[in-house]
Amino acid sequence: ARRVMTTVTCARCGKQAEVDDEDGTPAGWTFETERGRVVRYCVECVRENIRSIEAKLPEEYWER
Repeated sequence: ARRVMTTVTCARCGKQAEVDDEDGTPAGWTFETERGRVVRYCVECVRENIRSIEAKLPEEYWER
């Protein structure tokens, strides 16, 4: 079976990466859903903004 590659873009810095359609998000990147749309962030942007990302996690996440 032939694999189809898709280009995804970091919503913060614009960096691009190619991914296999089956995966959807490059290794090390993260994503969130905003208004029904998947938004991806590259490794560098995740590192720079980790505190902001953690602040958005639900309270239940920290109770594990």
